[in-house]
Amino acid sequence: MIYPWQQSQWQQVKQLITSGRLPHALFLHGNQGLGKAEFAVSLANALLCQHPTEDRQACGSCQSCHLLAADTHPDLHYLRPQAAENSTSKKPALSIRIDNVRELCDKLNQTSQYSGYRIAIIEQADQLTLAAANSLLKTLEEPGKEVLMILTSARSHRLPVTIRSRCQLLRFTVPEESQALSWLKASQQGNDASDEQIRQALSYASGSPLSALENLHSVEQQQMLAEAMTAAICGKSSLEYAAKLAKFTKLQTLEGMLSWTSDLSRMIACGPETEIINSQHRSKLKALSKKVNQQRLFRFHDQLNFNIQHASIALNEQLLWENLLLSWDNL
Repeated sequence: MIYPWQQSQWQQVKQLITSGRLPHALFLHGNQGLGKAEFAVSLANALLCQHPTEDRQACGSCQSCHLLAADTHPDLHYLRPQAAENSTSKKPALSIRIDNVRELCDKLNQTSQYSGYRIAIIEQADQLTLAAANSLLKTLEEPGKEVLMILTSARSHRLPVTIRSRCQLLRFTVPEESQALSWLKASQQGNDASDEQIRQALSYASGSPLSALENLHSVEQQQMLAEAMTAAICGKSSLEYAAKLAKFTKLQTLEGMLSWTSDLSRMIACGPETEIINSQHRSKLKALSKKVNQQRLFRFHDQLNFNIQHASIALNEQLLWENLLLSWDNL
């Protein structure tokens, strides 16, 4: 699927295809929630289609398209972060390991089943282990004929420079607010989300429409986090929320906490009426901003960023939330 905000990127790729200058590796990067993985699939489908449209998109009716729809095309391969085979954790650490990369590269070295491209889509490429990245490097340096590798990541800084430098970069940016809101409203037909809720979800997602759509479906998590972050100022203990937060997605909760921290920093620097993400909780944030120690706030911000960078590591999440909530209460 090519989303409305991806038209310029699609035009760039279409021009590369038409002129015969499509590289052997593309790196799709940009914020989470912009549809990079879906774009990669659309590009792969277009290249493997036997009768593409004038706009260079897959026809949807040829034999290749039927195989693609059934996820059984022999020339399209996926690589995604996964848990170790011997892991018994309920929330295991996810990564792309060297064995996964070697298996993928072996498949790409085989002859195409349909006398065309052999394509690999590597999602969340920043989750490559160092050994896996080094193994992938050899294939990137000496790709076979008509081999295309499409890497995607929302955290490009975590991918080794040696990998990035051997790919042609394709950057995805957040769309104009009006376009994102229009798409979200159309996607919410039949649901009861108000315009204000949609706008707030987009704000939480820093302008990324697909993340905003997820936010509209995770109201319970946002409400629970808001209660935890305002517990102390309401005379409650925030620690009672640690076990409740542990049942939600760790990374999403960490990024939610980061938005509260950013709001506090902005209110301290620019005044209580400045634009913030969690605007519906302005009065409570205003009260918090009057008692916050800025040095502790900056340390807490660093603490959150550290946990976001290492979010793939398995740990006792209840202890994580207890530690973070205690730090927040002691700002």
